[in-house]
Amino acid sequence: MGDKNRVINGIPASPGISLGRAYIYHRDSKTVNKRLIPSEKIKDEVKRFQRAVELAIEDLTKLQEKIAKNLDQNTLKIFSAHQAVLEDPEVIEVTIFRIRQEKVNAEYIFNDVINGWISNYSTLDNSFFRERTADFEDVLYRVLTKLTGEISYKNFDKTTPVILIARNLSPSDTAEIGRGTVCGLVTDIGGQTSHTAIVARGLGVPAVVGAKVATSEIDDGMLIIIDGNSGTIYLEPDDQTIQKYKSLLAKQVAFKTELQELNNLPAVTIDGRLIELSANIELPVEIDDVLEKGADGIGLYRTEFLYLVRNDLPSEEEQFQVYSEIARRVAPNNVIIRTLDLGADKISSQLIKEEINPALGQRGIRLCLSHPEMFKVQLRAILRASVNGNIRVMFPMISGYSELEQAKALFQETCDDLKQAGISHDSSVPLGIMVEVPSAAVTANDLAKGVDFFSIGTNDLIQYTIAADRGNSSIASLYNPCHPAVLRLVASIIDSAHNNSIWVGVCGVMAANPLTACILLGLGVDELSMSPNDIPWIRRLIRSVNYDELRQLSFEAIKLGTSEEIEKYIEPYRIKRQF
Repeated sequence: MGDKNRVINGIPASPGISLGRAYIYHRDSKTVNKRLIPSEKIKDEVKRFQRAVELAIEDLTKLQEKIAKNLDQNTLKIFSAHQAVLEDPEVIEVTIFRIRQEKVNAEYIFNDVINGWISNYSTLDNSFFRERTADFEDVLYRVLTKLTGEISYKNFDKTTPVILIARNLSPSDTAEIGRGTVCGLVTDIGGQTSHTAIVARGLGVPAVVGAKVATSEIDDGMLIIIDGNSGTIYLEPDDQTIQKYKSLLAKQVAFKTELQELNNLPAVTIDGRLIELSANIELPVEIDDVLEKGADGIGLYRTEFLYLVRNDLPSEEEQFQVYSEIARRVAPNNVIIRTLDLGADKISSQLIKEEINPALGQRGIRLCLSHPEMFKVQLRAILRASVNGNIRVMFPMISGYSELEQAKALFQETCDDLKQAGISHDSSVPLGIMVEVPSAAVTANDLAKGVDFFSIGTNDLIQYTIAADRGNSSIASLYNPCHPAVLRLVASIIDSAHNNSIWVGVCGVMAANPLTACILLGLGVDELSMSPNDIPWIRRLIRSVNYDELRQLSFEAIKLGTSEEIEKYIEPYRIKRQF
């Protein structure tokens, strides 16, 4: 392993650059054996489990107190979520019931219950929820530690800052290690939305995840550089590479200061075109980031989380409380609530039968229209919450005008029901649709006559237009947002919206990519919505370009015949994410 400048590539999870010595970190594995418990000892076994849970909760409380100075409230709520798992009847009461029923030791039953949740989450199509499995593993490990009396974490007593290398890190591992002793993190597995990545960003520690071979290729004490901006890891870099990255480190400090100064400034181009910069969120705890980054509102609130964290459907009151909290905190800015967008690829229940091709099956608005009572519960909750802020409603997966009419009819029915019952609500809530299906894009001029706004869901629009599964790595090269067909469809959608005097935004990943954001700006989009952490970069981009120039460039670019030609044509005009 003595070659200079060997490179490992992973997923950029927390921005920044770090140069230091590697430290290989292993969490001790736990073997869970099955033991039968005599009937007369079952009561004691249940008490032993309950005490282990109590001790685990105490540990989480102490951990939050210990790290409170280093992490923002949004990040700290990750550990509140861990505590919520330990207080969830679906976890604790089920475990106790099974201990009594099966007369088996608590370790074995709890391990089986938690791994059932992990198995369910790991099969979901949504990476955000797949990556929540690390949180369940964290909770499992903590409780098993209390049950077995073994030490929870490997001793970490480094005095000199190191770059931590691990197969995976739980949020507790990451937070326990803390700021100062670790100057960078690298893991074999994980993604950008994993809680480990969130904690790393909260600590301000550069991180690369999903590096696959990091623990096998990197030795203890090896000098490495990690680039959390690109996901690159340099093993035993030469002097030239070291000097290059030391220079970049200095620029990084200056650039972070510049971005912070832009947080409260409008996203306006040099020639005066104002663009609305909104945030995509999945959880209420993300609102702290939304406000900190100076977003103009929430352009996409994905409501699926309320349905995926439980085995039954959320009540109207539960949904009302969540929607109200978000609306109040973001007011007077807008909150666009996307109605339930679930399918057989995300959830398995009596509502949805297993499908051969769930991406083309009963999902989104199709599922809601086939279960109108469930849909109306959500609509009632949204409408009731609308008096607490500026809420807009958006229907996903609309493929034609008939579906839109049915959705609007159910919406009106719900308004009438609330009015008759004397329940406060805003019956004039703006209605919009996600334009993410080619048939909707082609008939956008007709659909625009029936709604108040469009939001282009480019993630699905790309996959359906090119017929390339966005989750299939073997055809990843085909899934290209700069494909001429995709960009021409986007241009026609924007034109249809403006011809009918409604505004149009983009809430897919194209909005946060500097190159495609330039094209979208040039095509005349009114709003860009993205992860809160991407907002500063795109605000800087918008404030650095000329709209009239981009307009001419974009319309010339989409006449070109290939993705490569389009990228090459726009590249000189895009603002790169520099550090």
